Amino acid sequence: MWLVGEFGEMLVNGTCKNPDGNPLIVPDHKIIGVMEQILNDHNKKGERSDIIIMWTLTAISKLSIRIGQANPMDA
Repeated sequence: MWLVGEFGEMLVNGTCKNPDGNPLIVPDHKIIGVMEQILNDHNKKGERSDIIIMWTLTAISKLSIRIGQANPMDA
């Protein structure tokens, strides 16, 4: 989850490449869906779950300014 927070911009703006070298763009709803599932799966007490929830919420806050923006590859 930490990686999504740090490098998630690459998932939404097309700078991430698939194994063929083509741009890989992950739709906003898929990123949000995965984060929602992680939050639901770790909705229990315990230090490890608290850390995962913290990382997920941090990643969401970092991506919130990038998700929903027009894709530069479409321009």
